[in-house]
Amino acid sequence: MNVNYYLGANSDTGFYSLYGGFCRGEGDFLHLIKAGPGGGKSGFMRCIASAAAEHGYDTECVLCSGDPDSLDAVYIPELRLGFADATAPHACEPENFAYNSDYVNLGRFCERISDVRIGQFTAAYRAMYKTAYSYLAAAGSVERADIPGLISSDTLEKVRKRARSAALHELGSAKKKAAAAHEKRCFVRCISCKGELTLTDEVNKLCKRIYLLDDRCGLADVYLAEMRSEAAARGADTILCLSPLCPEKPDALLLPEHGLGFVSASAMEICEPWRHVRLDALVDPAVLRAARPELRRRDKLRNGLTGEAVRCLSRAKEYHDELERVYNPHVDFAALDAFTNETIDRIFE
Repeated sequence: MNVNYYLGANSDTGFYSLYGGFCRGEGDFLHLIKAGPGGGKSGFMRCIASAAAEHGYDTECVLCSGDPDSLDAVYIPELRLGFADATAPHACEPENFAYNSDYVNLGRFCERISDVRIGQFTAAYRAMYKTAYSYLAAAGSVERADIPGLISSDTLEKVRKRARSAALHELGSAKKKAAAAHEKRCFVRCISCKGELTLTDEVNKLCKRIYLLDDRCGLADVYLAEMRSEAAARGADTILCLSPLCPEKPDALLLPEHGLGFVSASAMEICEPWRHVRLDALVDPAVLRAARPELRRRDKLRNGLTGEAVRCLSRAKEYHDELERVYNPHVDFAALDAFTNETIDRIFE
């Protein structure tokens, strides 16, 4: 089985990276790929992922949040082997060279270029990203804006109680000496040149039973935080899916070993959830009715600002495509293909 996710996000604070935790477990080895735009990094990794699948291995593919059609990393769990694009904005270096990581220099297949358009297109797409992040910063401020008096302390405790009850029902009682739980963090949504995208199918692959959490009033955050604590107390491994706009906020908590997921309704649509947890019903009805106009205005403002960011990201992608077209004629793709085949033979010999 292949599972796709994101490790980077175009967020309200700029590019937010989770790549530091990729392929960093005990026994893992990470190959860090260096090359310029249009240098074949994504294609190289797609070939490796495809070969792994042909040999019967599960794979994890990390999609690019800026361009979801591009691949930023691939991991083969059974081989504890990973490859990652180690160039900006998620540039990284070997942790312990030749011991658990090294370089793959695909840049050697590109000859030297004298073309002033390289600097022009690079400056243009970076400028569009800067503008996009300004819009996302404003959208994040709107997303975080509280509506005074909407949520009481009594409501918050009721939400936590719901989470504790679900944990007891699904995971049993907490253990006094539970094994240390492992938490993986990623994104299943992105704000990209193609708009706001959600990997709902990937969540459904991992979780057959999904609790869909009402989030009109922002209560899913509270529920998910409590469930995260309850899962840790039971030594349950989890995948914490973060919001791409405000990464300190959770979108979902997945427990693949239990086939169980808890998902915010504001993050994604689940057509047939196992349970629908109606958190908004815990808010005082009169207070909620009075707050609805403000909630609608807030959503409209946030969506408008995010839409402007997407427009800028789309323009940035156009400039980056032009940049790649400048580079492509100077890349020896025949030699790159030969190296790719050699690498695949070496991995799966």
